[in-house]
Amino acid sequence: MVPTEPNAKKRPRASLELEQPDIAAYTDLKLLYDHVSSLTSVVIQLREAVLEHGSAKLKEKVAATCESMPVLAALGLPIPASSIASSEPLLTLTPFTFGLNAKPSYASAVASSLPARSDPVSIAKVAVSMLEKSSRAVIERLPDSKDEHQDQKDLAFCQAIAQGNSLPTPLKVHRHPCNSRYRPLKLQFNNKGERDTFISGFNRIRRSDTSITAIETSPRIRRDLTLDELKTLRTSRKFVYDENKKAGKTNFIMSDIFYKTNPNPRPFV
Repeated sequence: MVPTEPNAKKRPRASLELEQPDIAAYTDLKLLYDHVSSLTSVVIQLREAVLEHGSAKLKEKVAATCESMPVLAALGLPIPASSIASSEPLLTLTPFTFGLNAKPSYASAVASSLPARSDPVSIAKVAVSMLEKSSRAVIERLPDSKDEHQDQKDLAFCQAIAQGNSLPTPLKVHRHPCNSRYRPLKLQFNNKGERDTFISGFNRIRRSDTSITAIETSPRIRRDLTLDELKTLRTSRKFVYDENKKAGKTNFIMSDIFYKTNPNPRPFV
């Protein structure tokens, strides 16, 4: 028998590395399953609520593009390690985690933050609002007589702009109720593409079209925004105004709800 050196290191068995499967802790897998199951339930409730409470056009779109999702099957019971492992001891594996360098406690926090019961009607209302905003534009600083014929006059103005410049025509318009001297005018289009085309077209002609240049208040247009986006817009506009006024030239300009450096500054008026 060949004697073994006392300090000799045992060489790792290649067969163990090849045969031993990767194993995740069952508790971590259960957290992932519960998280996905909860999200699936929310999506199912959202779809059902939209189909029940949404507009006819929204119902048709959701029914045609969003297939019904099946409820996840129940997660199986954990399998004892002894039934998986061979006679060799199990390798020490890194615990299963969510995302890069995530901790198991993060997975627990995500799972616990999901509501036990979601309100599908509330979710549907939010979804409907966001879909409508995606196809809606807003014209600011447009003269507002606030009489009963204001909507008709506004719609005629927008239709003339659209027809005269080959732009999409809004389906309807209305003034956003507020105490401002000039209530924002909201324009509803068929879809986001039409909305974006009208906005870019309006910005292109706003300094050349006589029906716009004749308005002393200098109307401007933007997309319809959420409350958080409105806060960002106001902060950005204040920064641009203050900095340009201080410098005496337009060093900054707006880009959507943010500001950026102007490559061709002009005198600030």
